[in-house]
Amino acid sequence: MRRAGVLTGGAVALMLLGAVCLPRHLSSPPRSAIVTPASLHVSFEQGSLVLRGSLPTERSKTTILEQAHALAAKTRMRVIDQFTVDQQVKTAAWVDMVPQLLPVLGVMVERGSIIIDGRSLLVNGQVAGHREKAEILQALAPVIRAGLRIEDRVVIASTAAPSSATVPLSALQLLLNQVLAKSSIEFEPKGAMITPKGQVVLDQIITLLRRAPDTPIEIAGHTDVGGEAEYNMQLSRRRAEAVKQYLTSHGLPNPFTVIGYGSTRPLTQGRSPSSLHRNERIELLM
Repeated sequence: MRRAGVLTGGAVALMLLGAVCLPRHLSSPPRSAIVTPASLHVSFEQGSLVLRGSLPTERSKTTILEQAHALAAKTRMRVIDQFTVDQQVKTAAWVDMVPQLLPVLGVMVERGSIIIDGRSLLVNGQVAGHREKAEILQALAPVIRAGLRIEDRVVIASTAAPSSATVPLSALQLLLNQVLAKSSIEFEPKGAMITPKGQVVLDQIITLLRRAPDTPIEIAGHTDVGGEAEYNMQLSRRRAEAVKQYLTSHGLPNPFTVIGYGSTRPLTQGRSPSSLHRNERIELLM
């Protein structure tokens, strides 16, 4: 019995010694790095081709910029590089396809954009006719094999809204409401940074507002009922201010008034996610 007690005590001592001497770096597995998906937002307007987004390598950035400069040389546009390269960005098959996608912007009239968020490719702009639109969609088709879904928002010029000379302000207000009812202006969660999809909606609004450059516009920000009332007021105003800055930076001379209503003017009293999303909005009122 005494020998068994000695052996037991020795085993316990060895276990304690092992725990003390075990290297700390072996005590837990290393944490995996956070990986973010690659993204792209290319747009052209007023003689500038703006490229921004997150790319995985310098090589991919260089290849895309080379094609952008080639396109700019043909269309007399200025290239503005706002890309970021980050090793934490996950590579994707569509990244290598971007140089072949850029020429579709040269087919568009006045403005256009291509946005890739890792799940879908959104193409927005105006073309002269059905043939040009078919050419664009055919050029974009290969991205489907790369796992992306195409969102087509290309408008044919002949079906676009008529000019301000034939459209009264009441009709223009109706067109604005239709755009915002179809796709709201999106922001980053709990912030005032406009998302790429939100910028696409604003690009459509800019096209409409150019027909009434002297008309005063109220930019009204609204939030849902979540959060403190004062915080909601400030957030709604900051978002309205961000919209004003985007519109004026694109050359709109309209007299803009910015108002943050917070959660005081809900469209619905429901508490479902869809109701809350509907109440969180930007309105443009003439």
